[in-house]
Amino acid sequence: MPDPYEIAAWRFEQIAPLIDASLNETQRRVALRERTRKPVQWPHSARPKPIPKSTLYRWLKAYREHGYPGLLPKVRADRGAPRRAGTVAWVGYAIGLLYEQPDRSLTQLEAYLKLEFEDYRLSRSSLARHLRAHPAFNGIEKLRKGHKSKLRALYEAQYPHEGWQLDGTGPFAVRMTDGTRINVHVLSVLDDYSRNVLAARVASAESEEAAISVFEQAVGKWGLADRFQFDGGSAFDAKGFRQGLAQLGVHRNALKVRTPEWQGKIEAYHRCLGRWFVNELLCQEVVDREHLQQLLEAMVALLYNRHHHRELATTPEKRLAARLSPRQVSLTVLRRAFFLETTAKAHPKTGEVRLPNGQLRVPAPFAGQRHRFAYHPVHPALAVLITRDGREIELSPFTKQPLSAVAPQTPKRGTGQLQKLLDLWHGHERPNAQPGFGLPEVFAALAALLGRLVPESDREARTVLGFYRKHGPLPREAFQGACARTGKSLGKGRPLSAYLEDLERQISAHSNPPVNPDP
Repeated sequence: MPDPYEIAAWRFEQIAPLIDASLNETQRRVALRERTRKPVQWPHSARPKPIPKSTLYRWLKAYREHGYPGLLPKVRADRGAPRRAGTVAWVGYAIGLLYEQPDRSLTQLEAYLKLEFEDYRLSRSSLARHLRAHPAFNGIEKLRKGHKSKLRALYEAQYPHEGWQLDGTGPFAVRMTDGTRINVHVLSVLDDYSRNVLAARVASAESEEAAISVFEQAVGKWGLADRFQFDGGSAFDAKGFRQGLAQLGVHRNALKVRTPEWQGKIEAYHRCLGRWFVNELLCQEVVDREHLQQLLEAMVALLYNRHHHRELATTPEKRLAARLSPRQVSLTVLRRAFFLETTAKAHPKTGEVRLPNGQLRVPAPFAGQRHRFAYHPVHPALAVLITRDGREIELSPFTKQPLSAVAPQTPKRGTGQLQKLLDLWHGHERPNAQPGFGLPEVFAALAALLGRLVPESDREARTVLGFYRKHGPLPREAFQGACARTGKSLGKGRPLSAYLEDLERQISAHSNPPVNPDP
């Protein structure tokens, strides 16, 4: 059965250009004419078709009178059908055809699928949609050759917070100080006018929850933008996120999947992120994910937002000049827009109810009954009980015993240049973090060990770089001690490779101490 909130969000997207206050009457008539003449893909419809003018006016009237709830469709008992069982097989076969020959067109795929499957029934648009959603489709794009991007007009915002670009990048591997490796993504919100990064979050995946989290971070500090632009294949195009935007009454501009040229400004920021943050992590100790988030925020605030932008002829921070959006929204309204609904039964004695975001307690009169609940997918224990008459009752976390006092947390630290930025960001006039024993220090230590200049060539520099990337960041005292032992063992005049092999042996022995067998 179609999700009524998904349909309401789609209807809002169709009327958004008609209620946009920045449009003049001519632009509004053009938008109306496009909606009534140009075919659009309806939710759960096989073929695109135009929207009748009467339908648009009916939606506009419903929205003006009742807001977002007025766009919710009436539930029809005869609507909704299970997904065709053969869809998975059809799409899987099409993916195989594309990996066999990436340049095959949709016309070819349709013809081959009809030859292979007697009951094939997917429309052309549905096939394209299922292919784009397949996890292996990204690899096909990389295999394709001769793709030429079309020239497009560049969009430029005229004032701060007129338009935001939202996107994610990753995954990339990060090694922690305890030796573990994690793969993370970075999701960011960038102001189109100033190129200032308004929010950035480290996440395990480009999920809907991560998109909501970084969006709330940006809006909570700066207010709402007039419009949002993001890749249609990203987490920002997820159903719950789209419905939240619709409830907040903001316009979205979802781009076609894999069209980074439309996101040029944030793609340029991603290149800086790779050079200034991801690459720098090779020389930086990271304690945990929270520490990684702090390092990211420090880099964005002190490096990216303060770097001189050649096109702007100033820094993004100065361009924005700390100006807030006139569209301010309370934190309560902001979070409520992204609530999801579910049903659950509360325990008859304790009143405990388990929701996707945690364990909560309902008031005694509602214990032992099944109720509707609305909860926030990101914030734990943030939920309400919806009564039969539509009232919302805030819930409290369920605890079996009083919580103990939280011990004060010590700042998380690790040697490296990003840590120095973090110290400065925290208010230290002179960063007190010791820099990591980086590549320059390793060159110097090896030069002292060999009694000559290191490196003597590009090849030698790359050899030492490979050693450092494999084992760094290196503890200063431990590495200097290892060099002293290597020099005493091998003496002078040996090839560089001999010294590096001995150092690697010592590092491996330190990382993997021998296990004493049981007596």
